[in-house]
Amino acid sequence: MKNINRHLPGLVFSIIVLLMTSRLPAENEIIPKPRRSLSAFPILMYDTNIGVGYGGKAKFVNFLSRQESLDFIVFNSSGGERWYVFTLSVPDTEIRQGKIYAVSFDLKAEYDKYLEYRFYGVGPDSRKRDEADFIYEKKDLQLTLGRGFTPHLVLQALYTVRNLKISDVQESAPLISGVLRKEGDKLCPFVSILVRYDTSDSQIHPKKGMRLLFQNDWAGKYLGSRDASYHRLTLDLRKYVLFLGQKDVLAFRARLQSVSGSRIPLFELSSLGGGEDVSAMRGYGLNRYLDKGKILVNAEYRFPIWERLGGNIFLDGGSVWPSIKKVDLGKSVFDFGWGLRYYLQNFVVRFDMGISGEGTGIYFNFGHIF
Repeated sequence: MKNINRHLPGLVFSIIVLLMTSRLPAENEIIPKPRRSLSAFPILMYDTNIGVGYGGKAKFVNFLSRQESLDFIVFNSSGGERWYVFTLSVPDTEIRQGKIYAVSFDLKAEYDKYLEYRFYGVGPDSRKRDEADFIYEKKDLQLTLGRGFTPHLVLQALYTVRNLKISDVQESAPLISGVLRKEGDKLCPFVSILVRYDTSDSQIHPKKGMRLLFQNDWAGKYLGSRDASYHRLTLDLRKYVLFLGQKDVLAFRARLQSVSGSRIPLFELSSLGGGEDVSAMRGYGLNRYLDKGKILVNAEYRFPIWERLGGNIFLDGGSVWPSIKKVDLGKSVFDFGWGLRYYLQNFVVRFDMGISGEGTGIYFNFGHIF
């Protein structure tokens, strides 16, 4: 780990230089200019973790004639979530899908605050009845530079400035509450290198092809992190298959992750639970299971219902562990459920209901889980 840390700044600089100075596309490889488009959707929903929510999402594509997209989310809920997201992408992710391009640029600013967040402990044996409530606040500013070397091979370098704050911890199991109080307010920027091999036909609604993603995250003092030092490795494989015609889709995803280091913020550990794409166990609460490693498997059957409205049925399974030597798949958990999808030109609206041995989860968000 120390050797990696010593050489990482030079490695990251070299990758960024490579992204910026690689051969420009030939004339027949340049991304064609898209038309302007706007997709907007109001939010009025209920979510198991946050209660009744309201707000809206809008995405503007090519309004500046630079093949760019501007994406906004404004959201509040009765359960106390405050979620605001701004994303600028040049070119837009769907425009550059399956293309060769010299450089892509993404800038994302996100603020997410929960007045009623929950922690259940660390490990596969954590108990739901030990949950502790607290206020959770996350601030992210992320810069991504990318390069499409072929229509299917993409390399990205990311730098994320992240601030995590935990406060107002409620009394519960003493050990659980004690762990939370040690977290406090942490500044933990990190750098990421992501390699993606992607033969899928869309970033918004893939129907066929596969995606293989390999991501390395590093946090440490040399990157401006005063409160974190860790290395996180993620491998994600996704497969999409047309089924019973040209609209029904079978989708599969397997995600493996491992985190190591001397100072790992609690919510930078591998997680399972809730309706987030990286941790989707839709019959369990958000971050229901946390540890230094995990496996997550999702399977969905997506089918049309009427015009832009679609549905899906799904099965989720996963497990967490403290180390590779202590993997115990006998402690895996599972859920199943159904959902609805509403397809707009520039994004998908998602509703899911998951059922597990611990209850039922209801989630509303944007984009497919995978």
